[in-house]
Amino acid sequence: MDGAATPTHSSVTEILSDHVESVPYPGADFIIRLRDTNKYITLVGGNLELSEGLNPKGGYHWECIEKDRWLGFRNCVSGTIIGHNDRKKFHAQASKHQSYEFFTLRPSPKGGYELLTKHNYELWSMAVGEDGKTLVEIKEQGALWDFLKV
Repeated sequence: MDGAATPTHSSVTEILSDHVESVPYPGADFIIRLRDTNKYITLVGGNLELSEGLNPKGGYHWECIEKDRWLGFRNCVSGTIIGHNDRKKFHAQASKHQSYEFFTLRPSPKGGYELLTKHNYELWSMAVGEDGKTLVEIKEQGALWDFLKV
């Protein structure tokens, strides 16, 4: 055989240093990271979770969308939008950007952003559940998030 052998497989590795922290804005894609960690909001097997590292079996790219000046985050693979259910848990099941999928952001002096969602007439925060993977809705201050522009 002449020349180098052709590889039988290929792999794609995303390098996070290629992405910079940014203010989320409609029309841009982001990786959402729990501040000061290596954990990312990821859709794995249809379930929204906080994954350690960039899970190769998960969707961790989120398109920032807007409706009536509320932000939303649509998974770039599934097309589903992050929202909350009536059990104070976050999921990514909706195909339309409605009130359960409305978010606003509060910048923190520590860096990052608090993700706030509409809860009746109040704003509740996204936090990490006791299991370290589930994303939950709480009334007090929640987690801080970094948005890495893709």
